[in-house]
Amino acid sequence: MASHTYGELRVQAIAALRSSGVQDAQIDVRILLSYASGLSSSELIMSGQDAVPPDVAEKLLSFIARRKNQEPVAYIVGEQAFWSMVFKLNKHVLIPRPETEGVVEQALALLGKQENARILDVGTGSGAILISLLHELPTATGWGIDISENALEVARQNAKLLGVANRCTFETSDFLRDVRGRYDIVVANPPYITGAAMQALPPDVGLYEPHLALSGGADGLNAYKSIINDLPNALTAGGDVVFEIGYDQKTTVCNLLADAGAANIICQQDLAGHDRVISATFC
Repeated sequence: MASHTYGELRVQAIAALRSSGVQDAQIDVRILLSYASGLSSSELIMSGQDAVPPDVAEKLLSFIARRKNQEPVAYIVGEQAFWSMVFKLNKHVLIPRPETEGVVEQALALLGKQENARILDVGTGSGAILISLLHELPTATGWGIDISENALEVARQNAKLLGVANRCTFETSDFLRDVRGRYDIVVANPPYITGAAMQALPPDVGLYEPHLALSGGADGLNAYKSIINDLPNALTAGGDVVFEIGYDQKTTVCNLLADAGAANIICQQDLAGHDRVISATFC
């Protein structure tokens, strides 16, 4: 990828990604070039005619090679924005997505101005949901659980970097099976992709994101069944649960909650109009 200026390098990088069938090549190159150079988007525009230092060109070349293989940009740069914060990432955790912010929004609505809330985040991954809630609720404490110790290490790092490590604990658990104590709210973005859908994932998901955090079993409901079964022993009286769901899972998850004795079952849609967040109360 021979080049002389930032403008020329950007054009060549976009062409390289487009030739590999990468969607949104222009956006990806803007992000990758910014990380490679340490320059903001506006600074890159102003530097379009400037010569590119060899180390910057080399770093971008390595980024482009990885993106041509469909590796997600968030893994290449090692971080992703979520809820106005930036979370560190690696291959052991899912990339936080905008629709998951709906879980945070609904949990905040349910907790209101409750003081000293106890929050349990099931399948915490990067810790994005729990840390976002603690950022908004200065008197709350949180527990993040995950079956993956590698994921928990990422969550601990994010909690420290984002200033809430003194109010949260991260521990290994297979859903709620190893949880002790009771919590005011349980939040979760559990694995919910069906067996058939797992076989048809786009390569930037299927080849890179952890299948443990994606696969919900043949019907996509394994995690919900396990969590809901144990919720009565994990929630305080009147405690709430907030789930992210797949776009076609509203009826089945609502039925599972109703059968378990939940009340106030509500489903909310994401910005694309898909059913995405379900909340319920256990009296």
